[in-house]
Amino acid sequence: MTLQNPPPQATFHLPNARFGVHYDSPLSGRDFSGAPVRILEVALPDRLGLQFDPSTGHLTGTPADAGDYRLRLRWTTDGRTSHAGDCLLIVNPDPRSLWKIVEPPIDAPCPKPHLDSRLLTAGGRRIVAASRRGRSHEHVGGFREDDCFIRHDAYSGWSLLLVADGAGSAPCSREGSRLAVTTAGACLSENLTGALGAHLSAGLDRWGADSDAPPSLTAGFARLFQQASLHAVQAIEDAARESGGTARDYATTLLGAAVKESGRETVLATVWIGDGAIAAYGPRGQIRLMGTPDSGEFAGQTRFLDRATLADPGFATRIGIAHHPDLTAMLLLTDGVSDPCFETDNGLRDPARWDRLWDDLSPLLGAPDPERRLLDWLAFFSPGNHDDRTLAVLW
Repeated sequence: MTLQNPPPQATFHLPNARFGVHYDSPLSGRDFSGAPVRILEVALPDRLGLQFDPSTGHLTGTPADAGDYRLRLRWTTDGRTSHAGDCLLIVNPDPRSLWKIVEPPIDAPCPKPHLDSRLLTAGGRRIVAASRRGRSHEHVGGFREDDCFIRHDAYSGWSLLLVADGAGSAPCSREGSRLAVTTAGACLSENLTGALGAHLSAGLDRWGADSDAPPSLTAGFARLFQQASLHAVQAIEDAARESGGTARDYATTLLGAAVKESGRETVLATVWIGDGAIAAYGPRGQIRLMGTPDSGEFAGQTRFLDRATLADPGFATRIGIAHHPDLTAMLLLTDGVSDPCFETDNGLRDPARWDRLWDDLSPLLGAPDPERRLLDWLAFFSPGNHDDRTLAVLW
């Protein structure tokens, strides 16, 4: 009886591919001694969307289906004799396809639409706000926890923009963010169209173009925003009392801006409680942050709107005031937008990143329906960033 030698063996390797993403990789192989081998042909499923080029040894194309594929092939070491082998190719699915869209329970309290957008004309400018439920909430059947508010008063000339981000750990935060922006917005609107607004406008007229804001003006805006924020806190506390819960159940951030044209300049006054971003942008390459995002006692936590924040002696540091001779846009973002766009506090201070953001937004704002375009844009995919997203812009 004659013993036959076992067929030659070789191992092969291909990096993982991803569904829908162009793939170009060498198919490498080595025999039992570690010497490289030459692949002659590869049997590929028709539906896979890949091709093998024996002259380069590369597998190229755009995978049209996800899954694990055991590819049959022929290889040689001497160019005369070929042998059979196989190689595993893993095509990972598009990460977006892994996210589910689940509706919240129909009997859940404090329902909120998954999408919200609105557009206003503000004298020679426009204001838009858009907010949409994040993938992390879609996946588990949760509500949108962000909210927004915009208003323009033609008589006084004041424009208002507010955004809020309800805490994910607070069961009623979606209502907290709604109460925060609507209550604070209504209070700001009432005061700015009344005696306080007239007093502040008179102070603006006396503010020199090359000087810092007078202390009386800074104090006036601090009182304005503190009173509006206090009204929001009281509304949240009332809701908590009626529901038998606590104000912490309604925890939310609050970012707000009051904007007015004064002579040849645009006056900006802001309040910043929590994370996210408020910025005066323009001209290109120039950015002025109207504060800094703040955090709580540990990483990932932020400050929320509450009585302790308002009573803090440092509350005035949350107020920003500026006049801008060449404002392109005023932008307020919740962290669902600022985190993927800027990543870090240093990124927030980088004018080049704001230029890139404006390059994305500008065509949308120039469309006939900017509020709808912004809603669509807010659905952009960013790995690891799946929170609600809210953006308010005056331009």
